[in-house]
Amino acid sequence: MPGTNEILNNDDSEDQKQRDRNIRLNRRWNGRYRNIKNNQLWKIKLAKYLVNDLRNYGPGNLIHINAISTITGKSIRIWKSKCLHQTINDQTNRNSTENFIDVEYHTQLPDSIGHWTLMDDKDPSNVELDLNACLFSVIAAQTGKNTNDLRTNIIDFLTKNTKHLISQINKLASSNDRRSLMIGGARYVGTSPRAARIILDNSQNVLCHECRDYGHPRGHASNSNATGPTDSVENYSLTTSSMKSGFLSRTDQDNVAHVTLTHAEARRAMEELNGGATSRVVTLSRSDLQRNHFVLPQMKEYRNGRAVSQHLDIIRVTIVLRHHQGMFRDPNADVFVHTFYPRSN
Repeated sequence: MPGTNEILNNDDSEDQKQRDRNIRLNRRWNGRYRNIKNNQLWKIKLAKYLVNDLRNYGPGNLIHINAISTITGKSIRIWKSKCLHQTINDQTNRNSTENFIDVEYHTQLPDSIGHWTLMDDKDPSNVELDLNACLFSVIAAQTGKNTNDLRTNIIDFLTKNTKHLISQINKLASSNDRRSLMIGGARYVGTSPRAARIILDNSQNVLCHECRDYGHPRGHASNSNATGPTDSVENYSLTTSSMKSGFLSRTDQDNVAHVTLTHAEARRAMEELNGGATSRVVTLSRSDLQRNHFVLPQMKEYRNGRAVSQHLDIIRVTIVLRHHQGMFRDPNADVFVHTFYPRSN
């Protein structure tokens, strides 16, 4: 039998050293392959996220502008601080003689998303505004297209052209600054009751951060076609066998929600949520809401699925604001409305 020294000498042989080198080399190649594979998976996941986020009324960014340039066949000039920042000119339209589309980007607070406007910081006045639609409304104002149709066309284009989307991600991947995407549009200012409707609907029947009860703002609006236990004030009062106050329609609730969410008190509450708070209750009086000639609708009280009062004047409204699940400490996420109801006293 070989002795201990002979075994050690064999372990230190040139063959063993070569095997060790090969093992180390294989590990490096395997690690590099894993990095490439993980990097590609990250891009695919980001591509899916960008499409789904846009489908869920997320804000527009540089990647979407490139798609818009391809779809419209026009070059798009991006301006910042009165200076030309970048020109998006896809290869498919480089020979185009059409006029440029000009958009202006305005940086907001640090780590917050920005805002898109026409030149000279002007918001378009001839298109319908929607949630997170500032980029699309600016493009629509200059092309004659519908804002919602433009968003839908971009979603379809990016869904069918995944390679195009990933190529745009590759161009931006060299920067670790998320602001390089120029994400913009999550401010509530400049939107409409339609935007408030989206906020309420996206909060209905879903859980929020650190709460066990589902959001139920629609449980305080009359809707004879609703089927869920908290999807209307009629159903909510029947489910709970208790008195519930409600707007006369979802449209009325949307209109008042828009005024409420744009009020200074609601904005202050959102700032506190972004600062680490998990829940804020805002109550606004009739005089708080009747600004800019806004006319408050009326309300009714309901019990066991039926109205038990005549039309009543709204004296105040209460809205409970929280975070969507997974969005705690994200100042760019839409606010979660846990409930929103009128009071007659």
